[in-house]
Amino acid sequence: MIHCKTKQYANGLTLITAPLRDTQTVTSFILVRVGSRYENEHNNGISHFLEHLFFKGTKKRPSTFEISQELDGLGAKYNAFTSEESTGFYVQVASEKFAQGWDILSDMFLNPLLPEQEIQRERGVIIEEMKMYWDMPARYVHDLAKRQVYGNTPLGREIIGTEKVIEKLQRNDILNYRKRHYSPQNIIVIIAGKGNEKEWEEAVTKSFAQSKSARSQSPFEKAQINFSGPVVACNYKQTDQAHIVVNIPTFSITDKRWPTLDVLTNILGGQMSSRLFIEIRERRGLAYYVRATADGFHDGGLFSISAGLRTSHVKEALVVVAEQLEKLKKETVKKEELVRARENIVGHLAMEMEGSFNIASFLANQYFYRRKIKQPEEFTKEYRQVSAQDVQALARYLFENGNIAVTTLGPLKQKQEKELVSIFSKKI
Repeated sequence: MIHCKTKQYANGLTLITAPLRDTQTVTSFILVRVGSRYENEHNNGISHFLEHLFFKGTKKRPSTFEISQELDGLGAKYNAFTSEESTGFYVQVASEKFAQGWDILSDMFLNPLLPEQEIQRERGVIIEEMKMYWDMPARYVHDLAKRQVYGNTPLGREIIGTEKVIEKLQRNDILNYRKRHYSPQNIIVIIAGKGNEKEWEEAVTKSFAQSKSARSQSPFEKAQINFSGPVVACNYKQTDQAHIVVNIPTFSITDKRWPTLDVLTNILGGQMSSRLFIEIRERRGLAYYVRATADGFHDGGLFSISAGLRTSHVKEALVVVAEQLEKLKKETVKKEELVRARENIVGHLAMEMEGSFNIASFLANQYFYRRKIKQPEEFTKEYRQVSAQDVQALARYLFENGNIAVTTLGPLKQKQEKELVSIFSKKI
């Protein structure tokens, strides 16, 4: 069990502290309730752009070099990220250096200069980041697949935005966006690791003392599925492999069926002994990587199967996928396979609970989606209670209506879409 304490400040800020004995580090983590879902067509990518700019200097540390030099001098691990629903910043240091690490992180977060020259410079950096992703087909196919499912909506657009929008964003746009979304009621601070909770709380209280609550941000646009029935989109790119994603809409990350979905996902493609890995890679030699994953949002989610294959093997691999989905619907999972999947998930969860950064991330995720902390032991209990009947019932629910979106990126042409969609046209 993770022993943690949650404090709610009058201005709306949430602080979660978790002292840990079996670590020598402490992680300071700031999570903000804003991401690409809060954007529109005209400012798509602004959340990610702003995330970059927090590292570009403060009055106390006027440049990126001074920030990074000081953090590197502490031996810190530090970074930031932007997702569809949140933006996060963290610094992990040796426990005796908490005060210095928190001072830098809070200074960056609360006092960014956001200078015009850095904004201009960072445009180029982000555009190069876009191009890097375009040159990584195994990654970029997932962006195309998400667009196929959600269409031209906030969830369907790329988190990084578009080159056209990034080129047009002005400093005032960024300042106003920060003012609107970076208010205390949208911020969760998590500190986990070795140290003194009282010291942590005093440091956070001092840093955010002048932060005032503001008008709450507008809610994000509800998730909208952009298709029905089986659909296939072949995106042409001259590559040596064709990369495929099979997406099936699911449900909110807080849905009670999520443990069952995790088990189903693990059985299909979550480990080296999973069905798709054995059938597609080991028995047929069609792919180097093949996996199944499940991702959730506040109001929806996606079950995904992905693989990288020789172009001539795409149809055969998709036939195997269709057969395995059908098998899960028709046949009850055997006890040995079910137990292996459940224990694989439980074991990985235990390993994820090692280290201050992992604990901080876990607590942040739990509070972000549930407004409370759900302990690892609760997850373990739920996973071990998933039955073969639960898995079969969920498979029937997810796969019966045929809402399957297949996206390919590689040397496949649009004229091949009809042939591929026919694989899933029969009710699986």
